[in-house]
Amino acid sequence: MERGQEGRSSTGRPLLRYAQATVGANLRVSTEDVVLGGVTVREGEAVIALTSSANHDERVHHRPDLLDLTRDTPSHLSFGHGAHFCVGAQLARVQLQEALSGLVTHLPTLHPAGAPDWKRGQITRAPRTLPVGW
Repeated sequence: MERGQEGRSSTGRPLLRYAQATVGANLRVSTEDVVLGGVTVREGEAVIALTSSANHDERVHHRPDLLDLTRDTPSHLSFGHGAHFCVGAQLARVQLQEALSGLVTHLPTLHPAGAPDWKRGQITRAPRTLPVGW
């Protein structure tokens, strides 16, 4: 984790992309025949778009299953997109920045002490355990 004012805003982006708290899904009905991923979706058929899957798309994110807080993360869909963009996104970003800043300031030797155990449900994704030392 970067220590200093410069890295505060950028450190949260890879974390938000990697550890998206909700497994977002949107049901959409096709208004015309369209090919998605080599599959034809006919007009009137429904598809479910998993925005959380988009955050782990290897065509967009190099090694998407690796959390690297120093990487330059392209845009992510952790807060949705367009008309469905989260109205609290800016507040959530500031809260994350301040929490990370507080950790680095008050526990400067904080480091991983083991691999996290991830809860992988259909609604949320979060660490069950996150071993750390300092």
